[in-house]
Amino acid sequence: MDVIGIVCNAAKPAAVEVARTLVRELDARGLRVVLTPEAAAAVGAPDRSRPFPGGWHGVDLAIVLGGDGTLLRAAKAASPLGLPVLGVNTGHLGFLTEMEASELLPSLDGILSGDWQVEERMMLRARVMRGGQEAMGGEALNDAVIARGTLARMVHFTARVGAIPVADYAADGVIIATPTGSTAYSLSAGGPILHPGLSVLLITPICPHTFNARSLVVPGGEAVTVELHDPGEVLLQLDGQTAGPLLPGDEVVVERAPQVARLVRRSPFRFYDVLRRKLAEPQRIIGTSFGG
Repeated sequence: MDVIGIVCNAAKPAAVEVARTLVRELDARGLRVVLTPEAAAAVGAPDRSRPFPGGWHGVDLAIVLGGDGTLLRAAKAASPLGLPVLGVNTGHLGFLTEMEASELLPSLDGILSGDWQVEERMMLRARVMRGGQEAMGGEALNDAVIARGTLARMVHFTARVGAIPVADYAADGVIIATPTGSTAYSLSAGGPILHPGLSVLLITPICPHTFNARSLVVPGGEAVTVELHDPGEVLLQLDGQTAGPLLPGDEVVVERAPQVARLVRRSPFRFYDVLRRKLAEPQRIIGTSFGG
C-alpha cells in the first residue's frame, strides 16, 4: 500500500485534529498522502490537495473521518473508482463507520498491511425522465426520496415495477431504499429491516392516506418507476441531499447502480449482532442507517 487518501468533515474540529495526526503518522511510515481540498485546507496542507474523486486515481485506500453522512458521501463518490473506504467515527453516532477515532492509531499498522476485507454494498441510481429526456439524476447508498417540500399537502403518485403498476399512493412521499438504507428513513416510516447483503429495492410510502399501503420489496434487477401526478413543490432527495424539484408528469426511475460501495471491515461483518445491539437503543437509530 503506497498512497492513502484522507476525507474529513472539515466542520468538525475532532475530525480535523484526527486528520492532522493521521497525516503525521502516515508521513512517518513513508507513505504518500493526499487529501480532499476541504481536508487539505482544514489541516493546513494545501500541497496535498487533490480533487475528489477525479484526482484520486492510484489511491489504495480512502480513510474517512466524520460521521455516517460524511461516509455516505465519500463512499458514493469513491464507488466509480472501486476505491475501498474505511469509515472512522469522530462524532456522536456512527453506525456505518467501522471504528471509533480512538481505535484508528492502534489499528493503523494492521490496516496498512492489508489486514482487512472489503464488504460490497449495493447502491441505486435515480433518473428523472421529463418529456422523454433525462432531466437530472444521481446515485445513492441509502435511498432516493420523493416527497413534498415546505407545503403541508399530500403527493399523489403511481409506482410501477418494470411495466406493471403496483400502487397508487396519496402520501407525504415515497422512499426507494437499498438494504443498507432500510435502517434509515425507511425504518422510521414503518418499513422492514433488510440484510445489507441482499440485492433488492424497498418501496416505502411516507405517511400514506390509507390503512392498506405497505412497503414492498422487489428484486434488485427490476426498475422502480414513480410517476408524479400533482402540481406543487415536490423534491427528489438522494441520501438526504436535494437533487432538484419535480414537475407533474415527471417519472423517477430507480434501479440498481452499476457500481457498488466498497466498505473496509477489519473482521467479517456480523449484521445480526449489530441489529441486536442497535435495536436495544431504539431512540438512537431512527433515521440513521446502522448497516455497519
